[in-house]
Amino acid sequence: MKKIYIILITSFICEFSFSQNDTDSVEILNKSSSLFSSTPASVKNASNNLRIGGNFRFFNYIRNFEEVYPLDIANYYSGEYPQKTLISIGTGYRDPMLLMTISGSPTKDVSFGTDLILNSPFSGDFRSSSNIFDLNLGSNIYSTIHTRFVKLGFQIGGISWYRQSKLTVWAEEGYLRYSLFDRAPYDPIFDNVTQKYSQYFNNGTIEQDIRFGNVAFKGVTMTGSQIQGPGNSDFTFTSILGKTQNNNTRVLGNGKDDYSYGINIKNIFSSNFIAYNYFRSSTFTDSTNVKFNYFDVNSLEYQTKLYKLDVFGEVGIGSFGNQDNSSYGTAILFNLRTPRSYTYFPFLFQFSYIEPEVVNVNSAIQNASVVDLISTTVIDNGTNPTVLAGFGGPMNSVGYLANNRVGGSLSGEMEFGNLKITLAVAAYKELERISSNLSYGHIISGLFLSRISYFQTGFNPYGTFNSYYRGVYENVNIQDTIFSESGYELSSLFDSEGNMNFDKYYFASDLHLKFKGKIMNKDFYVFSLTNYNTAQDYLTLLPIINDEAFLKQFCTQIDLVYNYSERLNVLAKFGLESILANRFTDLDIENPLNITDSEHPLFDDYNDYEPSFKARHQNINQYGFGLDYKLNDGLHLYLRHFFYDFYDKNFSLNKINVSETTVELKINL
Repeated sequence: MKKIYIILITSFICEFSFSQNDTDSVEILNKSSSLFSSTPASVKNASNNLRIGGNFRFFNYIRNFEEVYPLDIANYYSGEYPQKTLISIGTGYRDPMLLMTISGSPTKDVSFGTDLILNSPFSGDFRSSSNIFDLNLGSNIYSTIHTRFVKLGFQIGGISWYRQSKLTVWAEEGYLRYSLFDRAPYDPIFDNVTQKYSQYFNNGTIEQDIRFGNVAFKGVTMTGSQIQGPGNSDFTFTSILGKTQNNNTRVLGNGKDDYSYGINIKNIFSSNFIAYNYFRSSTFTDSTNVKFNYFDVNSLEYQTKLYKLDVFGEVGIGSFGNQDNSSYGTAILFNLRTPRSYTYFPFLFQFSYIEPEVVNVNSAIQNASVVDLISTTVIDNGTNPTVLAGFGGPMNSVGYLANNRVGGSLSGEMEFGNLKITLAVAAYKELERISSNLSYGHIISGLFLSRISYFQTGFNPYGTFNSYYRGVYENVNIQDTIFSESGYELSSLFDSEGNMNFDKYYFASDLHLKFKGKIMNKDFYVFSLTNYNTAQDYLTLLPIINDEAFLKQFCTQIDLVYNYSERLNVLAKFGLESILANRFTDLDIENPLNITDSEHPLFDDYNDYEPSFKARHQNINQYGFGLDYKLNDGLHLYLRHFFYDFYDKNFSLNKINVSETTVELKINL
């Protein structure tokens, strides 16, 4: 059966009329998340040094809105009455439908690699520019030089995947606590359908390719290894010069140009190491190449064992500036992990102190202090919409860090037979009163909401949704005036000139349960993840349940997995999310649509809108079921069906009731 599918795909490629896309490969990366690379198979009748592999992923979703706010989105829906039912091929994020990898080694010390992508929306127009057959990551050339003292490696060309340290270059993955029900384009195909869930239960993580947790980099990389150091230690180094996805994609375009460069020098002795890291990125901001912004980080990274205690972290100095001035700040990351023999159950303690001047959009530290460095994402029409338009205090889950904060987290795991329990808490305080804003991401509904309007800022009737790749966040403003029965009055949180007289504090907690049992002698898994995060103006080490917190977010997700056979898994999902703000935040005070034309099709529905004069009170419910079915080796079928119910009791136009079915066929070539 697998051969039949491959023949059909090959025929489809041969008969397809492609339109060459000359978009830079970095722009392609910014608009998508690449699929994992499968184990390549040798090409028949070709040189043994040439290998071709890849995968094909057909993804189809059918969505039907039972109830939805006015969909006035020109680049997504069309017609006087926006479509409430949608049948679509592809995710909308330009994730490759077909990814083909090609690699070879013409000599012992030289190799090359490239990959091709095929994408089509199946619109019926084979001449459409939306049909793409192009390079995905470009072409890379690798070379290795062996000497008596060092083994040198060189890479130049297309995009590679790179990380140095948390403060310099790192794509943060948190503590890997998430739902397994939702499908991602980079999810791998395992040997059997239950391996993904058994790995997550046993190890708390899932095998991913090199792209997971790494930053995309385009340029020149030089590495050195096998360097003898003192005391039977080894030295290694890595240096880079080029561009990350946050740099301009043009090398010399429109008078603007920017580069990133860095180096990592590591001394490894036994299971311990100490490393020096440096990373800098600069960008010209005018057409004369005189004005520019830059940021850089110098750091020392360490890992050691003290009486079976794992101690690791990083200490650094970061700066941000322009052609006229610059400012410097300190960052400290300290981690301590205990063994089970010391504390009955192991726990991880983390302390962080990151000043607002430490800004690096390529690091694991979220920027919450400098608006000039807010990330952007390139979309299909070539524009650069700001997908983090508002910035302020991000209300993160445990394991994610932001600058302008000091605090720590404690995470511990207990095992009782086939039940594993992880409990984590975190508390942070902002160092400087830079902004009165807060922000939060939608946990269970972010993926669905992001596909209503791709890479848009301020969509929905109230202009509060901001979408990025597979997610949506909202900004919340803490007001300098509050509404009461007598009208508006000055908030006690601000002085008469509108200056903040309070500090922002954050509390986060996770409860993660994993259980494995048997039903009719077949494996059965339960994964439960509960997050409770708050933001307030005082320190707390316990969850706040009253209305003193500016913002409270509660989310629980339960995944059920039943391994019916070696080929079939049956899944179910339940999710509940609630966001509640207090009276010091944004209030619903007016009709956001302001429809005055009596001929407008929405006039009767929304002209009599009555504001609630209350803050956010959002509730999101999710129900779903699905199947994972192995058709053949390297050929899997994934079915999912969702029900979402999103509503805000006080911002009443925010109503969404929808069902969605997804069909995914994935093949390793």
